[in-house]
Amino acid sequence: MKWKLPTLPLPFFGQRNRAGYVGMMLTDEGIRYVEARATASRIQIRQAGFIELEEGLVRDGKIIDEKKVIERLEAGIKNTKLKRKKIVMSVPTSSVIIRKVPLPKLPLKEIRPLLGVELETTVHLPFSRPYFDFYKLDEEVKVEPPEGSGGETEWMDQYLVIAAPGDLIDQYVHLFSEVKLRLEAVDIEPLALYRMLSTYHFADSESCSMYMQVNLHTVNVSFFKEEIPEFVRNIPFDVALHKRKTEEEGMTESFAVELFREVERVINFYQFTMKNDGTRVEKIYMTGEFPDQEFLISFMRERLTNIEILPLPVDHVVHPFPEDKEVQAYTVPIGLSMKG
Repeated sequence: MKWKLPTLPLPFFGQRNRAGYVGMMLTDEGIRYVEARATASRIQIRQAGFIELEEGLVRDGKIIDEKKVIERLEAGIKNTKLKRKKIVMSVPTSSVIIRKVPLPKLPLKEIRPLLGVELETTVHLPFSRPYFDFYKLDEEVKVEPPEGSGGETEWMDQYLVIAAPGDLIDQYVHLFSEVKLRLEAVDIEPLALYRMLSTYHFADSESCSMYMQVNLHTVNVSFFKEEIPEFVRNIPFDVALHKRKTEEEGMTESFAVELFREVERVINFYQFTMKNDGTRVEKIYMTGEFPDQEFLISFMRERLTNIEILPLPVDHVVHPFPEDKEVQAYTVPIGLSMKG
């Protein structure tokens, strides 16, 4: 399955391949980037790094002070081989909406304009002017006519729609044009992670898996079932702050208890409210920049005994970092650089 989120109405968006692309992820702390080459058996990182940003320049992926971000990005790429590279950028999970939308059985060329109308009228999004992409699912849905209308029941095709705010994407396009980097595509973080595994057959396409990105100041979770990203949720949980406070109070595990409660709440919502069809999460892959992932994995294994919990596999990544676990902070940019 190949996703292109979104199909931007820009003349320079063309064909992609796996070589020569740089994956970039913008967070409130800075920009992580990776240029990688994927072979049949491994991922070779050619260059990777982190360009730090001062506090307040970016908030939840939105650029607050574009002038200063441009200055920092220009300074950060001076001594790299990033100049004039083609960039694949991630959209913050906090800004991504995934919906299933039923539509009449129509030719594919008629679907995008119809979905555009649906997103503006029927599907309620928390932002205007969405950029979106869609995928036709291998399922049909039975749609009943409005009560009293006299209409007939209709079987419709089901589409998975992934949407992001147009204003945010426009910010990224302008940012990279100012520093002479070419924004070739944007993608969502869960698909970047899934790509890292599925390309090398680590991902189980038949089961239900959850990806858990534990960063310093936020946690993202996403649920995949049979290769489809069904649900994403951003948990605004400041892991570093909670950990520091609880350690100062002599309660080392307290922050993990609080985080576990938030994650368990999301899992239960997905299993029993959103799905409610017997679907159960079978695996949790943990990744992200938080350094104490081994502790969190052990902590969660003791409490979710019916779910296999493991770090995102990175043994197939050849990298320049001192330790393998440091790769976990760069898994999203790695997956972005593999977008084909």
